[in-house]
Amino acid sequence: MKFLLTIYLCSVATGECVQPVLEEYKIEQFYATHYECVQKGLGESYDLLFADNIFTVEQVNEFELYPKFSCIRKNALPEEPA
Repeated sequence: MKFLLTIYLCSVATGECVQPVLEEYKIEQFYATHYECVQKGLGESYDLLFADNIFTVEQVNEFELYPKFSCIRKNALPEEPA
């Protein structure tokens, strides 16, 4: 069974969340186990905020940025149209 990792970057200041395109950051989206998905979700969401200088300290503070993520079992996802 596979699990889909979805990461959101949210702002307390604006009340909005955006979903970055994970492929652009070389982040895999599918994982074999829930454990692995959660583990990667924690690490990758942290990296999006704090690694590679994507956001500055000032931006994180100004927009009150925080990550959130989900791991959804692939068979729980809606079917894609044929």
